[in-house]
Amino acid sequence: MTDQKTQAAAVRPQVQKDEAFSVETHGVNTIPLADRHGRPRELFFVWAAANTNYVYLILGSLIISFGVGFWPAVVAIVVAHSFYVLLGAAAIPGPKAGTGTMVVSRSAFGTRGNGPYAFLSWLTTVGWEAVFIVVATLALVQLGELAHLSGLWVKIAALALVASVTFGIAIFGHATIVLVQRILTYALGVGTVLLAVFVLPKSHLGGFSVSAGAASTSTATWILAVEVLVAGSAMSWMNYPADYARYLRPDESSKAVWLCTTLGSIIPAIGISVIGAAAGTAANMTDPVGGLRTLVPTWFFAVFLLIVIGGAIANNFLNTYSSGMSLLALRVRISRPRAVMADGVIATTMAAYALFVSNFTSSFQNFLALMVLWIAPWAGVYLAEIWVRRNSYDAQGLQKPRGGPYWYRSGWNPSALIAFAAGLVCTYLFTNATLLRGPLVGAIDGADISVFVGLAVSFTIHVALARRPTTVAQQRSL
Repeated sequence: MTDQKTQAAAVRPQVQKDEAFSVETHGVNTIPLADRHGRPRELFFVWAAANTNYVYLILGSLIISFGVGFWPAVVAIVVAHSFYVLLGAAAIPGPKAGTGTMVVSRSAFGTRGNGPYAFLSWLTTVGWEAVFIVVATLALVQLGELAHLSGLWVKIAALALVASVTFGIAIFGHATIVLVQRILTYALGVGTVLLAVFVLPKSHLGGFSVSAGAASTSTATWILAVEVLVAGSAMSWMNYPADYARYLRPDESSKAVWLCTTLGSIIPAIGISVIGAAAGTAANMTDPVGGLRTLVPTWFFAVFLLIVIGGAIANNFLNTYSSGMSLLALRVRISRPRAVMADGVIATTMAAYALFVSNFTSSFQNFLALMVLWIAPWAGVYLAEIWVRRNSYDAQGLQKPRGGPYWYRSGWNPSALIAFAAGLVCTYLFTNATLLRGPLVGAIDGADISVFVGLAVSFTIHVALARRPTTVAQQRSL
């Protein structure tokens, strides 16, 4: 009886209009057809605003510090961000299944087997929330210093303000995020173009060589640069995209969903990473906010700090929203707004630790290493499942706590578990990070190919072992 009640609660549609600045109550339940709205092009703005952020400046300058010249860095940036085509593919199930990414993945891992991955997704998204709270807070503190405000109380006030704005918008939910991201896309886009105008003329763009700085050979160093960029960009979003496509009607073009998600991500990612690489040739970028101060006019530095703050908060709207969705995918019986508030408390606490106790840069690098360890093999299985079932889902079955097409063996899908385990092992074997170094890294001269190997191995094994669906039942349950 309890299971029947839980099942009914999971699939029961909650009647509401998805409107800006009204609190969204839909969570990971299947969005009813009556509540579906929007067009794929809105996804472009959702992802463009989120990806117009300072982390790409950090990553672009970081690979220069590895010993990569500017033009090889540009090639690495283009190659790495081309992986955003996979993010676009990961968004495709949203309209068909009508639910979020970490519920769609139940089709691959099983009703129970998906639980550990939903937990890891929640933990990772909360970690990203903390990262961008720190970035925005540091920028706001710098802005305060321009107004001759300093001291511990300024940093505390900046942290409180950033957290309040971030979680306030996320509590409103999907429609509010879509609207705000559209506005921020234009504002941040103009600011980024101005940043490029000031940075590029002062940069040293003649670098064509790669030195064996971060690895044993120049080739290994360049590959490591690509890996770092992929880990900090496309791969870090893979557990999000269906969350923002799920309100679209199921007959919307899958190609349009893929294209808008991909372009909204890849355009700002490449552009800002190139600016970061250029800045890395002309200034000391070890300071994540103040490094560009010598490259821009004094008056523009305040504008630049506003770009950093706006971009970090725009990014965090998605982090915060999807962390709540991941928590709900664990079948935690709270509302979506309360899930966001709970995540907000945890993420703000983590950010406070990074700001007042720990070293932010080293914490960020260690976080990236641990995130890639699980998300690359998970993404391989998730994408393989989309391929195997040709993007067809039983939406009602995805919500069942027991039984149904995704129950497999007592709620676990053996083929997905085998594929994930193999990908996880391979990811570890080829990881080269401060916190974690795999035993096979030396065999490839210190290059880190963990993302590529983990993704490819798990994808291939799951495609080979997965059970092919015999029916397409998703439409009957919307």
